Amino acid sequence: MINLPPHRLPALVRWFPTGAPGSAALTEHVLTTEAGRWWVDRVIQPRVIAAECGDHVLLRGDPRALTPRDLAVFADHYVEAPGRFLPLIGAAFQRVVPWQRVV
Repeated sequence: MINLPPHRLPALVRWFPTGAPGSAALTEHVLTTEAGRWWVDRVIQPRVIAAECGDHVLLRGDPRALTPRDLAVFADHYVEAPGRFLPLIGAAFQRVVPWQRVV
């Protein structure tokens, strides 16, 4: 994954919902405070984007664009992603524990 500078984000922000409770607040926090990092699989026309803040990361996009090794940067993080990422996450990490949240 490639760390993307915040000034490159405007077109990519639409990948995450705004104004929603729960994990969506993480992306708004990173956008507003710049306390966190943005990651993409490639700079030009990314297929996957990740918002990271503290020990939390949100993944969006097409998991087929990544290999398990690409997720190594997120070891020891709480990862939230659509279900289609589960096979990739399972292959990337030795331990995956589902975490059900109520918002």
